[in-house]
Amino acid sequence: MTQEKVVRVVGYYRDPGFFERVAGAFRKLLMDINWMQARRISDDGLYEIYMGIPYSNNFDIAIQNLSKTVDVEKVEILEDAKVVTYIIRNNGTIIEGEPSQAREYDIVVFRPVFTKVTTISWGIVSGKSIY
Repeated sequence: MTQEKVVRVVGYYRDPGFFERVAGAFRKLLMDINWMQARRISDDGLYEIYMGIPYSNNFDIAIQNLSKTVDVEKVEILEDAKVVTYIIRNNGTIIEGEPSQAREYDIVVFRPVFTKVTTISWGIVSGKSIY
């Protein structure tokens, strides 16, 4: 079984190519992305993207390349992340469960819960935090 790493990318959305560049950092090294979720966190176009990446030999190289990508401010590896899955039903109720329990018109949200973070910016480890 392959262990999944959870990665948070913070960067500025200036054009639709931003998401393509983020995903492309992994895809050009033949790595899969299990899931991806993004949200805007400020009015000036700052976005955060959470991704579930299966760990492989190319993971560290992909993270280094991603941290040097245009419009990416920082890349954080959420070291001990556990992913909690929430399903928002069509009628507005929220349940915690597996993605396979989702029905048509339901929204599935992945929420990482973590305590250790390694921050990389422009190829340099700029911080290690324990929350």
